Amino acid sequence: EEQLAHILALQDRGEKITDIARQYHVSRQTIYSQIKRAYNFSDDPDVKMRMNFMNHDDLCTTIDIDFRHEKIKIKNYTDQIIFRAFGVVTEPDWADFEYFLEERCFPRTRDHRKDILREMGLPFYDPLLIIEKTQGRMSDDHQWIMILKKEG
Repeated sequence: EEQLAHILALQDRGEKITDIARQYHVSRQTIYSQIKRAYNFSDDPDVKMRMNFMNHDDLCTTIDIDFRHEKIKIKNYTDQIIFRAFGVVTEPDWADFEYFLEERCFPRTRDHRKDILREMGLPFYDPLLIIEKTQGRMSDDHQWIMILKKEG
């Protein structure tokens, strides 16, 4: 999972598949098949989205999301609490998830938020929509969110 997230991060950064394959000492076809595998991340039919919470290009936490039942399942890949999506919380609930999303956006109460939303092409303030546009990047850290939507 960690290598797969790193491959996706490199691709997201604009690295060519040939260069990624060279870095991992595999063929381009192997990289393409691994990228395809990344979008088939769960056997649960209700889990339609995965968020990889990253620090630079390192995977810190995966969050599998079931919007229908408002449930999430996480897996941490670091012992450093500051880099985990939910810190010390190991079994977050939906409220924790909503708080996490909101923390990775500009504040609801920010001046000129309507102008910011218009520039982003968003009709209203919705943390998930904002994160899909900004990758949850904040100016004061190197953490970001890679969103994967299940194929099919």
